[in-house]
Amino acid sequence: MNKYMPHLILSVVISCQTFMSSCQNLNKSDYPYSEEQTKQFLAEITKNVSASITDATEIKKQPTNKFSIWTSYPLSKDQLKEYRQNNGNLSNKDNDISDFATYTIKESDFTNEKNEKLNFTDNGQAIYLQEYSLWEYEHILHQNVGIELALDKKFEKLKGHLNIEFEMPGKIKKEVKIPVNLSIYDKIEEDSAKADQ
Repeated sequence: MNKYMPHLILSVVISCQTFMSSCQNLNKSDYPYSEEQTKQFLAEITKNVSASITDATEIKKQPTNKFSIWTSYPLSKDQLKEYRQNNGNLSNKDNDISDFATYTIKESDFTNEKNEKLNFTDNGQAIYLQEYSLWEYEHILHQNVGIELALDKKFEKLKGHLNIEFEMPGKIKKEVKIPVNLSIYDKIEEDSAKADQ
């Protein structure tokens, strides 16, 4: 990831907020993916998931109560074809497989540098994945998706874990335990590289 990536991600997040609100109105009968495709998607996002500081934290380097969960999945053959035919552009549709994913935090345990326990706050955030930029991992083009989470106290260092259950239409679910070991001085590209290993 290069030094301009946090600014690109921020602009994508802003443009996705309107897009995500329209995605919440999708009807399950409009779900165009097979059970096999769905299970493969869940396998990819749970395999590639990691915790990271936010781009704002990376820039400000100030105590924060927010962090992100990042993951990715490979583009489909149709998306790759469109990407190549349109000189590296991909239209944002409201029926990408990630648009149908929801999540539930099943369990969490966090402490900060003061050994205080931290818990999630209910900030009214959507329970859907946000689409971020495209990125190449191991020579395969992936769609990055993520979740920004808020805690009830600030941290400079955050340690612990959370268990997230991702769910797709048809009640197809997969749970993953995500270790968290963050510092406000982390570099986001290092976190993304960890997810790629």
